[in-house]
Amino acid sequence: MPVVHFSSALMPHTGGLEQVTVDAPRVQELLAALIAVFPGLELELGDLAVAIDGEVHQDAAYEVLSPLSEIYFVPRIAGGEEG
Repeated sequence: MPVVHFSSALMPHTGGLEQVTVDAPRVQELLAALIAVFPGLELELGDLAVAIDGEVHQDAAYEVLSPLSEIYFVPRIAGGEEG
């Protein structure tokens, strides 16, 4: 099952857990499962990007997860100047 790693900033919302495994086929289901168990994460996760196996996704809802995926929540990266 995919492993979700929590930063120290998120751990107060997980009861101190550093990581959990979640059986989810896509990020959308993973987020729903995490929020069901840890409701305090809902507001926090909305402001973060998702890193799956080292690749950061700004909009990851439909990204497919493998049973061996490693997931981290990271700050969103701002875009460059438009001009």
